[in-house]
Amino acid sequence: MGVQGMSSWKAIEAPETEENAGASGPTELKRARLFRTDAFGERPHRMRSRFLSAGAACLPLFLLLIYPCLCADAQGLTKKTPGSRQNPSGAAVTRDFMDDIPFAKHVIDLGVAETCAVGDVNGDGKLDVISGGNWYEGLGFQKNRFRRLGYENNNLDDFSVHVLDVNGDGRLDVISSTWFSRKISWFENPGKSGGMWKEHLIDSGSPVEFSFLVDLDNDGKAQELLPQFGGKQSQLVWYGLENGSYVKHIVSDAGFGHGIGAGDVNGDGRNDILTPTGWWEAPPDPRKGQWTYHKEFEEFKFTRLGFMHVLDINGDGKNDVLTSYAHERGLFWLERTADGKWTKHIIDESWSQPHAVTIADLNNDGQMEVVTGKRYHAHNGKDLGGNEPLGLYWYDYTRNDKGELVWMRHILEYGGRVGGGMQVRVVDIDRDGDLDIAVAGKGGLYWFENLSKH
Repeated sequence: MGVQGMSSWKAIEAPETEENAGASGPTELKRARLFRTDAFGERPHRMRSRFLSAGAACLPLFLLLIYPCLCADAQGLTKKTPGSRQNPSGAAVTRDFMDDIPFAKHVIDLGVAETCAVGDVNGDGKLDVISGGNWYEGLGFQKNRFRRLGYENNNLDDFSVHVLDVNGDGRLDVISSTWFSRKISWFENPGKSGGMWKEHLIDSGSPVEFSFLVDLDNDGKAQELLPQFGGKQSQLVWYGLENGSYVKHIVSDAGFGHGIGAGDVNGDGRNDILTPTGWWEAPPDPRKGQWTYHKEFEEFKFTRLGFMHVLDINGDGKNDVLTSYAHERGLFWLERTADGKWTKHIIDESWSQPHAVTIADLNNDGQMEVVTGKRYHAHNGKDLGGNEPLGLYWYDYTRNDKGELVWMRHILEYGGRVGGGMQVRVVDIDRDGDLDIAVAGKGGLYWFENLSKH
């Protein structure tokens, strides 16, 4: 399986003016301008072999003049910006944000599935991939069927999967959320006996757009289940793992639309719950206390968001929010300003349906990058840009000489079968010391192997 060629794009936000810096309402920056740059994504040893095959007589001249340049290009060192990059904390990092990361694309399964999770299912020390009704044994990715799923309206009825030892028997189980069958379940890992896994119902009655494992009891473990229900009768709830089963906790009897997230918005050390209209402040005891609603996002009139990540993007000490329009165009972040209000900044709105958005430190620079992609035919092509080409991307950012945030889009795949699906996982799958990407969609299940350590 070869390495895929890549190119990248640089997105520059319009600067914030003195007039809008202290505005009382949201200030939306101008659309990002994208400029194409070069990047290499090919294995260095494959590139070298092409030249060495020309003949041993040219070897001394090749080594003296050409080989160092090829090695530099293969490591993504071309077209650097001057000087070292600074992360928001002010510490210099060695990698330039214009440097790309070489990835090799591996096909795991070309079947339809939009979810994926990663974990050691069979206890052999290797990380396996779980997607749809199957789990794939680590690195060789042999397919193992463990459950059967429905298929309706061109969608496999599997909208989120997670791995966690639910019953405490030492084996990873699978937690699943569905839309058409309107339920959340966990499937018990049978161990060496194999076969189909036993399903245990967590809750039913409402369609589930997606769900996430988050840390809502603030113990440092992401074991609480946070779903985003669809339908007009939905509630805002979360489920806590207690003695081998999940217990439902109601935050609000009303739902707040498409999109959900968790993180410490106000910096009090407790993780809050975010919705498209506002955020719910967590009480000291999230299982018993009253959650407080702050309707701070209502003025934006958000429609159909994805997961809402909480992190300090601009390094000012206040947590911001990064999210996407799951069924329209737009990857963006909300800046928490000095007066406690929010300002919207567009990262990229040149493509549509970034349903799944993940943050991770891909290039080991101490700063979170963004990994996302276009979902294929969420509503059979009826969404905005639904029939446009698929793509999978990661985004990096820094500051320019004027102190303005500058974003760059790096292309992992464009115009083929690979998109973002419902889940994008960033995990060191081959355990070689760098972060890989696992992604599933209607065009198949894929592993993008990070070659930085090769």
